[in-house]
Amino acid sequence: MRGSESRHGGGAGGVGAIVEGLVDLVLPAECVVCGEPATRLCPVCRRDLEAALARPRRVEEGALALPLGPGGAPLPVMAAGVYEPPLSTALLAFKDHHALHLRAPLGEALALAAAALRCDPGVPDAAAALLLPVPGSAAGFRRRGYDPVAELARGLPPEWVRSDLVMAPRGAVAAMPSWAGGAPQHAGSGATQRRRRSRRWRPMPGRVPAGTPVLLVDDVVTTGATLRALAAAAWEAGARPVGAVVVAGVEPGRRGTTTRPGP
Repeated sequence: MRGSESRHGGGAGGVGAIVEGLVDLVLPAECVVCGEPATRLCPVCRRDLEAALARPRRVEEGALALPLGPGGAPLPVMAAGVYEPPLSTALLAFKDHHALHLRAPLGEALALAAAALRCDPGVPDAAAALLLPVPGSAAGFRRRGYDPVAELARGLPPEWVRSDLVMAPRGAVAAMPSWAGGAPQHAGSGATQRRRRSRRWRPMPGRVPAGTPVLLVDDVVTTGATLRALAAAAWEAGARPVGAVVVAGVEPGRRGTTTRPGP
């Protein structure tokens, strides 16, 4: 997938490359995972990170705020790896500490997870779905100099990606069909609070034919509140979320009580 990076060299990616170069000049080289000097990702941590990203897996049962589908199951989510070290450490470095040299391995892992979900026979219409990345905020871009999700999405096949379905944040909560999560949720009170803090986006109807299946894309899923908000915007734009893809997710294990949709 690295070859696809050259097809996306402009825009935010160009800014990210400048930031990466400046960081190389002013900061000492050390492994972003273990702190080993003289290398930005030591051989041991590189091997461990590759192993952590080697087997995509479904993680929706661990994300308690995801919207529920018609059968009462949460939105399918495919993760490239589990949100625990070394992957969680690498993602944090990539997102908040300008470790842009991790864009290639993390972006490639995201692309493999997307391919795995598109081939999953348990997710209807995923094979034909377009990919909708979570929009970055202006404040986040000003703080970092780049949009982490947009950088990761550069590793995805460009013909799959439709980032123009939603635009800038807005205050109102977008509407969704009740069976898609407009009222019920795969969540408890903690996830409700997370959802209130999550970003909302302005849908752009008419960008794709009504009912077009989409896969939501983010870097991490924990409660699923951000994906829930993006799913709402996608529904209002006329698209139909059928799943989501992330680099890392909380491994299933925290089985909460799911609220089934009403009639």
